Amino acid sequence: MVKKWLGQGCGFKQKKHNGRCGLKACSEIPLSAKRTCGRTKVCSITGDRKHCARLAAMGLYPGNEIELVSAPNGENCLVRVHGGTISIDRDTLDQIVVTD
Repeated sequence: MVKKWLGQGCGFKQKKHNGRCGLKACSEIPLSAKRTCGRTKVCSITGDRKHCARLAAMGLYPGNEIELVSAPNGENCLVRVHGGTISIDRDTLDQIVVTD
């Protein structure tokens, strides 16, 4: 799965919804703008190839369901992915686009 989307160019920067997140129509917002905790689905990840590969190694890739444990009210937030919890900084949160 990871090689599939990394090989096509990282980010999926299409203007319209491409359906890669598994939903027919969704409102996409950066993870840094999400103010409520709970489950959400990753629509796309922007950034250079190295950055996207690092996030994919942690389990963050388009189409994956994640759980926001603590909302981003400061510099960091906690995200649960595949049973593990990771802390993500503000700059990285801006590059992860999720469903609202």
